[in-house]
Amino acid sequence: MCSMSLQIETLRMFCLLADKLSFTEAADVLNISQPTLSRKISQLEQNVKLRLFHRGGSQIHLTPQGAIFLDTCQRILQDLDNTVDGIHDTSDSIRGDISVGLLHPMARWLSQGFFREFSQRHPNIRLHLTTLHPTLLRDMGKCDIMISPLLLDDHSLITKPLMKYRRIFCASPGYIERFGRPVHPTDLSNHQCITNTNAPKPELSWHWEGADKECGLVDVNGAISTDSVDVATNLAMSGMGIALVPDEQVRTCISKGYLVDVFDGRYGQWGQMHAVYRSREYLPSRFRVFMEELRQFLERADSSYLVIWKSQFSQLDVKDTD
Repeated sequence: MCSMSLQIETLRMFCLLADKLSFTEAADVLNISQPTLSRKISQLEQNVKLRLFHRGGSQIHLTPQGAIFLDTCQRILQDLDNTVDGIHDTSDSIRGDISVGLLHPMARWLSQGFFREFSQRHPNIRLHLTTLHPTLLRDMGKCDIMISPLLLDDHSLITKPLMKYRRIFCASPGYIERFGRPVHPTDLSNHQCITNTNAPKPELSWHWEGADKECGLVDVNGAISTDSVDVATNLAMSGMGIALVPDEQVRTCISKGYLVDVFDGRYGQWGQMHAVYRSREYLPSRFRVFMEELRQFLERADSSYLVIWKSQFSQLDVKDTD
C-alpha cells in the first residue's frame, strides 16, 4: 500500500510539473526541494522507460511521449480521486480541511451567516480562514481557495465567477449639507473623494454606470485615501468626503441615517467576485461543495438586493414622469 501511495504521489508531481513547466515553481507548490522533485521525475522516467521532458537549462518541455503519458495520468488520477470521494461522500459525509483566503470586509460579512450555516451542514469540514491585504490577492500563497474581486494574471489558476456586486457613492448627511449633493457622477470631480490606494493603478478616476446603460469615467481627487473599505466607510460617515463602497457593506449605515447614497440608486459601479483555485484535473468534493454553496448564498443575497434596487428605480421613474 505504501509503495502504491508513493507511485500515485509521483504521478501527481508529474502532472503538476507538466502544468508549471518549471521545477522551481512546482517544487514550491509541493513544498519540497527542487532536487527531490527532479529525482522523483527521473525515477518515474526510468520506471516507465520513457523520456517525459526535454530539459534545456532553465527551460523544460513535454516530449510527445510525455504529452500522451500526461493525458493518461490525469484520467487515472481523476478516476481514482472521484472513486475515493464517492466512497467518503456516501459513507460518512464530506470531510477534510479547506484553507480560504479573502479580504477582511468579505470575511466579516460571511462570518455573520454563511460560515456558520456551512459548518452546521458539514461538521466534518474544517475551515481555515485567512484575511488578506488587497496587495496579497495576486498570489494564492497557501490558500486552497481565494475569494477575490480581481482577475489574476497567473494563467495556471482557475477563476470561477461567484456573483456580481455593486458599489455605490456614499457620503454623510453632514457632508451633503456643507458641500451640496451631486446630481450626476460627472459632478464628483468637484467633490472631496475618498480614493482607494489598492487599485491596480493609482485611482485618479472612478468608473460609473446607470440603470439605462449610461456609463463613463469621472476624474476624482481628495484630501485622503485608504486601502480599506471599512476605513473608507468610517471616513465617509465622519464627513471627510464621498466614498465608493460595496452596497452590501453600508446598507445598515444608510438605513440608520449615518450615510446617504448620494444618487439614490441611480448610479453605481458593478464588480465581479471570483473563487480562485489552482489548476488541476480533479477538485476534492469539499472544495466543490464549498464553492457551490458559497455561490448559492451570494446569489440569494444578490437577488434580494436586485429586487430592492429595481423597486427603487421603478419608484424614481414614476416620480420623474409626474
